[in-house]
Parts: sequence; structure tokens; C-alpha cells
Amino acid sequence: MRKIIAILIVIVPILYFALPANASTLFLEDWGVSPGIWLPTNAPPFMVWTEEDFTGTGPGFIDPGWGGQPFDAEAAYFAINGSNLYLAIVTGLPQGGAKDPWRYNNPSYTAYDWNRRLEKYWYDPGDIGIDLGGDGNYEVAITTRINNINSSHTPTIGAGWLLSGDLLWENPKAWINKTTYSDWDGISDPWAVKAYNGATNLGVNFSYNAFGTDHYAIEAIIDNSLIGLSNGDVFALHWTTECGNDNINLVTTVDEPSPLLLLVSGMGVFAIFYRRKFLVKA
Repeated sequence: MRKIIAILIVIVPILYFALPANASTLFLEDWGVSPGIWLPTNAPPFMVWTEEDFTGTGPGFIDPGWGGQPFDAEAAYFAINGSNLYLAIVTGLPQGGAKDPWRYNNPSYTAYDWNRRLEKYWYDPGDIGIDLGGDGNYEVAITTRINNINSSHTPTIGAGWLLSGDLLWENPKAWINKTTYSDWDGISDPWAVKAYNGATNLGVNFSYNAFGTDHYAIEAIIDNSLIGLSNGDVFALHWTTECGNDNINLVTTVDEPSPLLLLVSGMGVFAIFYRRKFLVKA
């Protein structure tokens, strides 16, 4: 029995802190998430998620605007596993953005302003906003966009950077008519960071990949030392597209069981099972 417990003390922490491997997504597939069935079946001990998948066809209403699948924000995930934070957004928007299905290359809309038609009617993904404290201020962000030639006003240093320090955000450019934009009365704010003080490259711990048909998973794994979350802290995510036609938000209070507690609990369950098995044999 002592030998078995000793082995568990070595193995359990390794399993607990190990990062996902051998998957096209960083971790969503390992969690048992599949497109259209957003419920995780194999997630870490502390994990929260939300979904609001658009299921229609064509340029349908996705709330607060219209646009259909390319502009749909479908699901959001947040988890803590050991010293790492796991964040994910699932959307129908590819990393390079997508055109407005009604106005892009439509002569009735582009003839008056041909030189700016790409900028007006091609929309990019937004940065993932992280609100520490739940006060509506997004103090940290994760960049998602590549340098898109179709959107000259896209503020980005490239995808997969963790930005912090006095972030200045730009809001979505919701179309109202041929010359006027609105920000959906703040419903989809903010969209993208245009000024910051600090940047950390997440490297291989960031991914924006296809996830099934017409879905894309934006995923990031962040060392919590860069964020500093503790039990009891309020944590919020926000993501939207450049046009603001859809957005998704996730808010939670951190309540993560400690690794030591998980280890002791696992050993206790095993010890009870072992004792019962031994008594039955006796």
C-alpha cells in the first residue's frame, strides 16, 4: 500500500499539470468539445463556459446585428489548471476576416466611395478582452489578427500577443448608412487595442485554427504569473468582430481547488477502493 501511494504521489501531479498534446486545437478537443455540441466532457477541475451559437443560414440576425455564420460568436471557455489559464473563443470568422455579405463589391454601395470599399466592408476578428475585477475595464488583451491587407485601419502587432498596461481600445464600426457608423450603443464594445505599454508573445501557446466546418477556435494558454489571478477574484472575457454584429461574454468568480487538495482526495478514494478490495479477498 505504501508503495502504491508513493507511485501516486509522483504520477498524479504529472497528469494534473500536463499540457494537452496531439490535437489540432490547443485544448478544446482534449476537453471533449466538438463544433455544435459545445459542452466539455473532459475539462479541468475549474472550468466555465457559455455558448450562443447562431444556427440559421445566410446573413441572418446574430444579435445585436446581422451577418450570419462568418460574424457569429459561438462559444467561450475559461479554465485554470495548475499555474496555467486556458482561454478560448469559437467563432465563424476566419483569422483573415470576412466581407460583409450584402455590401462588399456591391455597386450600389461602393460606387460612391470606391477607394475605401475594402476598409468599410471587410471586417476582422477582435482582440480578446480580459477584465480583472468585473468592473467593465479590460486591463489585459490577447491579439488575434494577422496584418490584413483588406482592413487598413486594423490596429495590431500580429496575433498571439498578451497586451497590458494602460490599454486604449477601439470600438466596433457598426454600419448605419453609407457615411455613418455606430457602436451598437456600447453593447459590443470594445473591439481592438490600439495602444498599450507591455506585450508578451505567447508563441505556441496561441492558436487560431479551423474547428470543424465553418468554425474557428481562438485559444490561448497563459502562465498565471502574467495575470495574477487568485481564488475569489472576478474574471471576465469579451470578444467581438470588427463590425460588432455579434459578441460573446463570460464572467466568473475564480474558485479553483488546490492541487494538494486534489492529490489528497484522489489518494483517499484510491485507499478506500484498495481497502475494500483487500477486505473482500480476505
